Amino acid sequence: MGLIDVKEIFTMSKYLNVFVQEQFESNGEQKSNYTKVGVAFPHDKGDGFNLKITPGISISGDLVVFPPKENENS
Repeated sequence: MGLIDVKEIFTMSKYLNVFVQEQFESNGEQKSNYTKVGVAFPHDKGDGFNLKITPGISISGDLVVFPPKENENS
């Protein structure tokens, strides 16, 4: 799997959504459930990201980041 050009992603969107990924089995099949926990923005001083986690929630486990869907406001 190749690396993704993050700068290219941010030309399409001003932010990325951050989710907790929970894996489970249903009818003998591995599936994933994603719960949105915040957003990621490019760091204003160069490389890196700022993560804004929704206040009042506790998170643990695997975090995944996706660009917003086309119908979301960016």
